[in-house]
Amino acid sequence: MASIPKENTKQKLIEAAIKVFAEKGFRDATVRQICKQAGTANINAVNYYFGSKEQLYKQILAMIFAEYDKQAPKDFPEKTTEEQLEIYISTFCKILYQEGESDSHTTAILVEEFTKPSPFLVEIIDTFNRPRVQRLLIMFKGLLGEGATDDMARDCLVSVSGQLLYYSFARPVFSRLFPDYFTENSHEQWAAHVFKFTMGGIEAYKRELETKG
Repeated sequence: MASIPKENTKQKLIEAAIKVFAEKGFRDATVRQICKQAGTANINAVNYYFGSKEQLYKQILAMIFAEYDKQAPKDFPEKTTEEQLEIYISTFCKILYQEGESDSHTTAILVEEFTKPSPFLVEIIDTFNRPRVQRLLIMFKGLLGEGATDDMARDCLVSVSGQLLYYSFARPVFSRLFPDYFTENSHEQWAAHVFKFTMGGIEAYKRELETKG
């Protein structure tokens, strides 16, 4: 999901930490485990590059949450609202599913954060999610048209987000039910479905608003 810095030892530590944090969780992961996974016997390496286990984890969280803004096109505000929705969906599907197993590690970290938040989540959300959500709420109100409320825009955002995240968060369930389906091979198809499905729901909302008007 997140692009990795190119410095060799630092890169190895980040890659190792993502795997260890995914498997053990932030609280139970140890610096020794991370260094072992990275192939270095020097347990001071984490402190040297990041200051502490906590700061390493916080940097990884920031990398994960910043990835959408790195990949989304810079001219996003200049697009039509339909184009913006399509970009939002396709970009997130690419981030969540393109890399297969490595993305499952970052997903595991997110699941841990959403169920047992670390002390860093509030700052991360305020830094990365809040500005993005404000842009997306404006986008949804534009798609819904005259008469759309803030609550309607919020519910649309939550609905789309749920569709995007399902295959990632429910991997153990759907992989058992549909063993021949691999999201890393089908993320573009899934993005197209979510866009089409969402536009159908938005059109239904618009007709309802027009009738009320």
